Amino acid sequence: MTTIEPMPAATVAAASAATSRPPLCATAPWLTREERDWFTAHLREWLGAGASIPLPPTPRPFQPSPERAALSRDRRRSVPDFFRGCLRVYRAVLDGEVPPAVGKAIYGGCPPHLDLGFHRRMGTAALTVPQSFRTDESMSGKLFEIQVPGSGWGEYLLLSDFYAAFRGRGPLGTDGAGTVAAYVDALRRTFRTTDPCLLHLLDTSTAQTGMRYFIQRARGLGVRYFGWDSGIGPADIQHVKSHSWQALFAAQHHDQLLARAAREPALYDTSTNWMFFTKVVTALPFWRLTADFFTDQDRSLFPYTAIVEPDGVQTADGEFVSRKEFTEQVLGGRRYFLKYAGGDLYRGSTGYGVHVLDAAADGTRAVLDAAWEEVAAGTTWIVQEAVEDDRTWGEGAPEFAGLTPKLSVMCSLGEYLGSMILVGEGSVVHARSSRALTVCAEPLPASPPDEDRS
Repeated sequence: MTTIEPMPAATVAAASAATSRPPLCATAPWLTREERDWFTAHLREWLGAGASIPLPPTPRPFQPSPERAALSRDRRRSVPDFFRGCLRVYRAVLDGEVPPAVGKAIYGGCPPHLDLGFHRRMGTAALTVPQSFRTDESMSGKLFEIQVPGSGWGEYLLLSDFYAAFRGRGPLGTDGAGTVAAYVDALRRTFRTTDPCLLHLLDTSTAQTGMRYFIQRARGLGVRYFGWDSGIGPADIQHVKSHSWQALFAAQHHDQLLARAAREPALYDTSTNWMFFTKVVTALPFWRLTADFFTDQDRSLFPYTAIVEPDGVQTADGEFVSRKEFTEQVLGGRRYFLKYAGGDLYRGSTGYGVHVLDAAADGTRAVLDAAWEEVAAGTTWIVQEAVEDDRTWGEGAPEFAGLTPKLSVMCSLGEYLGSMILVGEGSVVHARSSRALTVCAEPLPASPPDEDRS
């Protein structure tokens, strides 16, 4: 069987080079010496000597329109609504109300000891939705993916404080301290305590500095962390965060924690159900086998997304086309992304399992044929229509005109915590090979109407 290479060799080489970038000052010539020194001093204060961030900030925060800002804030409602539709699919899989292909597409990539049978044995403990998430979306508001929880939280705090220090908070509202305070308040409300206790499994986080910075800021407001603060045992843990679903069941004391999950629905921040860690869920609102479990509002969140099936692909108009028709006809009309949606953590994150499908591009047919070979062997892949408005964000940061932005919204425990933008080259935007990061400011207040001087 042919296996799809994670990315073209040149792209991997560029990514490897990016991991050994020169210091922040060399990659951000728009920053003054004072501004560069601020990062060194600020991170040293919170994380000790030697800590650094991989991406510099743009010269100023991005100023979204009131409509774009309202759309971001609504994610705390619209995304959990979508999650509940996913759970309806899960229940239907358990009850045999959908064809076996549905369960295979979602859970076929799980290790045997963590498969659908494992989920069934968890009972109600597997019926929870993620408490925290980070979206990846276009500037126009279409969600490419939902990361649970996703990294970047600490970078958001850090950049917000940077802009506040050098640009002034004022009407921009870039207040990282307010963001972490909102998170801590949400924890206190949820767990009804002034000093909630968390276990944060960081081993598979792709942005260690940022997550550790976020933890330290939360600790500064009274949150306690298992392994960081003294006098805390496994029984004291109230909230478990992880960047890997598999890590939930490999961590020390997981058996004690899992036994509590059925009666403590907020115990696991990331849900114990595998489906929320896979890209398959973005296709479920459109798939003819699962569409009835979702609303039109759910479908409006995403660009059209389809599961690559052994004998073809369902198109946006509901027609099922063969492999040949999809390759020769459908791709002739617009670009798609091909995304790995199985259980391999490496290919399922960091952009390595994402490929651009363009009828005019060399290699499109080969990468599709290789994906279909893997589908025949039981691996899940999806295709997603490309959103063509990604390069229209520009006036807020002319230094990055022509580059592609990816906006992310962060929410936790029903709270909107902020939005940020990653600026990168090419069609697949990831921190590994991007240029800069910025935060979305609060919309400027509307100007008061002129007084009637008649």
